[in-house]
Amino acid sequence: MINNLFREQEELKMQRRDPFTFFIIQHSHIDIGYTERQEVITEYQTQFVEQAVELALSPEQLSRDDNAKFKFMLEGFWAVEKYLSKTGSSGRAKLVEALKSGNIELTAFYLHLTELLDEGHLRDTLKPALEFATEEGIPLVSAMSCDVNGFSWGMVDALYDAGVKYLSTNINTHHGGCPFGKPNVPFYWESPQGNRILVWQGLTYHKANLLGIIPGYNMVGNPYIPGLSVEDTHRYVDVQDMEYAEKSLFPLAEGLRNDGYEYEFIPIMGSGLYTDNSPPTDSYCELIRQWNDKHGDQIELRTATLAEYFAYLESAVPDIPVYRGDWNDWWTDGVISTALETSLFRNAQRTKRVAERFDPERKYVTEEEWKSVTSALVLYAEHTWGHSASLHRPYDFRVQQLLLRKTKYAVEADELSCIALDKVLAGKGQGDFTARRTFTYKVMNPSIETRMSLAYLSLDYWESPIFEDTIRVVDLQGRQYPYVRVNHSLRGQELCIQLQMEPLEEIELKLEFLTVTDESHKAEVKSVIGEAKGTGCFENDLLRVEWDDKKGVHTLIHKPSEKSLLVDGASGLGAPLYQLFEGVNRWDPAGFGYKARMIPKGEVFNGQIKRITNTGSNYFYETWEFEYDVRGAHAYAFEIKFYRTGSRFDLSVRLNKENILDPEGMYTSFPFQTEQGIWYLDKAGAAIRPCIDQLPNACGDYYSVQSGASLVGNDLGISITTLDAPMVHIGKLRLWDYTEQIEPTGPLYSWLTNNKWDTNFKASCGGFYEFRYTIDVNQAYTDSTKAIRACQENSYDFLAIRK
Repeated sequence: MINNLFREQEELKMQRRDPFTFFIIQHSHIDIGYTERQEVITEYQTQFVEQAVELALSPEQLSRDDNAKFKFMLEGFWAVEKYLSKTGSSGRAKLVEALKSGNIELTAFYLHLTELLDEGHLRDTLKPALEFATEEGIPLVSAMSCDVNGFSWGMVDALYDAGVKYLSTNINTHHGGCPFGKPNVPFYWESPQGNRILVWQGLTYHKANLLGIIPGYNMVGNPYIPGLSVEDTHRYVDVQDMEYAEKSLFPLAEGLRNDGYEYEFIPIMGSGLYTDNSPPTDSYCELIRQWNDKHGDQIELRTATLAEYFAYLESAVPDIPVYRGDWNDWWTDGVISTALETSLFRNAQRTKRVAERFDPERKYVTEEEWKSVTSALVLYAEHTWGHSASLHRPYDFRVQQLLLRKTKYAVEADELSCIALDKVLAGKGQGDFTARRTFTYKVMNPSIETRMSLAYLSLDYWESPIFEDTIRVVDLQGRQYPYVRVNHSLRGQELCIQLQMEPLEEIELKLEFLTVTDESHKAEVKSVIGEAKGTGCFENDLLRVEWDDKKGVHTLIHKPSEKSLLVDGASGLGAPLYQLFEGVNRWDPAGFGYKARMIPKGEVFNGQIKRITNTGSNYFYETWEFEYDVRGAHAYAFEIKFYRTGSRFDLSVRLNKENILDPEGMYTSFPFQTEQGIWYLDKAGAAIRPCIDQLPNACGDYYSVQSGASLVGNDLGISITTLDAPMVHIGKLRLWDYTEQIEPTGPLYSWLTNNKWDTNFKASCGGFYEFRYTIDVNQAYTDSTKAIRACQENSYDFLAIRK
């Protein structure tokens, strides 16, 4: 009785206004995994495209008015590819017919992605849809994103360059959030280059299901829409008429108005069922017709594609604001629940780039082989990791199946990229493995910058007798290079030399064997190797580094400027920090559906120095290992390689992580400072300053980076290249802070492992890991472009092949 009275009052209010329009936009939502095994999802999504084509071309469409026709969004071209592969030319013809009818719309995205892909591969994901649309004369104006919480800033230029005008997002705020602090916001997103696309930042998907607009077995109840409060608890019902829609749509329209929503229309996403990986349905067509016949003068329901909705938006809202900046994704942190696999992915992406630089004309690797590498990279970068039950049923065989299949993508990407590089190196002269190989080499610089670095000329362990003679390393012009004998690889040994090389330069070298006793060509430095007590230091022409067995590495001086580059009192450089939320319910801080969050209190444990050891010293460098005791790890140590010349040094973390099911994370400290220093982060397509080059209220807790980050100051800069670990915190640890504004200064913390999620991602992070970094200090890095370029190019070491 009360509900009926309320509805009558709302209907009277509505009668005094123009009708409020709900655009109902249907899609499937692609998760490769989560609800089923990945190969099952592949078959399902193929079926869904088939079903959508049949529904779009069905005879019933002819008798439906424009507002009640079946319409469907192809949100990811991956599903279209699978459909075309299965159905051949006949299926392609039917799909094109459905697309040209306007009842199905092709969109630009390939899949819903994390921020792992670099700019080039990000652009590659747009090519399949663009090529298909161009071949068939199909418009490609929209991109559709569901679930994920953001994109790198370079996405704008990528979409713009592909001819895409519109981007629709339906953010799932679970463990995340949306810019502007609210949904239902239109804006022009402007790129670093000044290009713009029109964005609708909308409600989370599935709202049409929750509102009772999609007949069939669906969940109804509180749809978690700001401005609407529904007391009904969630339950699954067989929706057969307008009863549930009548309960929800009138108070929703009025609630939106009362909440300050300024438009008389809104898009609502829906699927055939209330589930990810949902089949399509045309059951809503008749319900919408009946609704409009009865209530259309107050609330109009209209099926639509994104292109139709955005055309309406452009005509209805003349003054849409413009915003610039990165749309930092809350959800990419899940990729370090599988930190080893992610390091494989990053190695694969980097290796592919090296191979491409050495084979720009595609002489050694076919286009199909390159596409196979890219495909594996994209499948790993897709936002779905494991099963929905991955956290509360981590032992389940099916949960393990999905996670291992996800692992397979990273393994495959790494394997295929290594094979591609092997083919390129063979084309460049790498010799066969024979019983007696020649001692001739080619050293190659994969960087597009002039660099001085080390090259390692490989020798097999059975070739040790050569050292009974005197050896010289010479180039084809007879120039001699000092060398040291090292054990750089896991098997065998190397001759280490130092070279200055131009961009992409190749130098041929050989070993000469002499019978003289003069060994001046050897570059040896004697030192005491072993455990060190108390204080220690390293010094070369540009840097002075100091440490002790209490604070670890506590001082880093840039000698030319006399600047101290480490924050006083902070954790030592490379020191571990461990964060634990013991006994916390992961759901409490998640904030699903814009619900209030209960932020848990965690505890941070600092590592304690256990041992400092000088592990090596020679003419070119010396190495020191710092071992720590820290909670959450069976073992944590890092080794620093200091070079005798230059202002670069390398740091490698070796971690044996405990298997812990409570929410937790492991970090490595980089407590750098420069005068007026601001962090710049290398993201796909743009370098950004946290919370400066960002959309308002986007994620400020943590960031995903490509090659690394640079602290750019007034007098010098510090570049950090991170080969394996993509996630960083700036200033302090901020997990579950939901920070929307930070200062882009202070220490940087490399986030190594994370299991905070209550679904999808891996439950625990135990195991063996290595995380590698290069730190480069330079007065030229007051220029942020040069500093970020250093991050990128320090990813590429010299390669030496044996001919």
